[in-house]
Amino acid sequence: MNDLRVKRTYLLLKNALFELLAKKSFEEIKVNDLCNAAMVHRTTFYSHFSDKYELLEYCIQDIEKELTDKIGNSTYSNIKEFYTNLIVNLLKYVSENKKFFKCILKKNSYSGVINIFMNACVSYITDMLEKEENMDISHKIPISIIAQYYSGAVINTIIFWLTTNSKITEEELCNYIISLIFDTPHS
Repeated sequence: MNDLRVKRTYLLLKNALFELLAKKSFEEIKVNDLCNAAMVHRTTFYSHFSDKYELLEYCIQDIEKELTDKIGNSTYSNIKEFYTNLIVNLLKYVSENKKFFKCILKKNSYSGVINIFMNACVSYITDMLEKEENMDISHKIPISIIAQYYSGAVINTIIFWLTTNSKITEEELCNYIISLIFDTPHS
């Protein structure tokens, strides 16, 4: 996608989808709504995407890539540092886009938006654990189970933080999550 016109069209449609998702559920959005909000003709839309689901898939992959790039370029010396880095970067990304995520979650609480973060987390954790196994560090539990467990815990805690308008700061939330992962929470 080197053509600037194509990049512009994709950006306009992506922004239009996110703008509309803040107002109504994905199921209520029509291709006409997307085209009007993006100021793009329907034939232009259909020359790039077969339907709104393909546009959503593109947007999810784009956000997932952005998030993975953000969290994937860090180095760590131990597992606690790894999870701290993951959580700090996720929270930073969510905080930078807090208004957007709150709006999306209000109208689309069980949509693909949550899967974006789950997939990025699972992928990141899986990659890290596979690298460990390549260095002869074995795990008692299958990597896929470990990745799903920690991803689910982290993502659902962040969603709770967003949707309850919690007064807990990013840093406090990160510390709480890290404490839950590595410390005994009952002491």
